[in-house]
Amino acid sequence: MTITKSDFDPNCFGGQYQDPPDALHFQFEGVRCDNYVYRYVLVDKFKPNKINSRSKKTEEEEGKSGKEIAAGYLAPLVLTEEVKPSLIDKIKNIFF
Repeated sequence: MTITKSDFDPNCFGGQYQDPPDALHFQFEGVRCDNYVYRYVLVDKFKPNKINSRSKKTEEEEGKSGKEIAAGYLAPLVLTEEVKPSLIDKIKNIFF
C-alpha cells in the first residue's frame, strides 16, 4: 500500500473528527524529517484559557523546552530493567 503525504497532512482535519482522536499521524517534508510518519499520542488536554495560544505552554511549562515538557510526560512511562532475584533471595523465598 502506497502512503501519500496527503494521508498525513495536518491541514486535512476539517470536519473529520466528531470526538478528539487519541493518536494523530503526520508526515513532514524537511531535510531532517526523513521519510517517516510521526505518531503523536494524546497525553493531556487544556481549556483554551489555561494554555498560551502562541507558545502552546501552560504557566507551569513556561521557560521549559519542548523536550523538557515531553520528558515530564514520558518519565513515568520509562521501564526499568527487571532485576533478577539473586540466589540468596531464591533460597530465602524457599525457607521463609
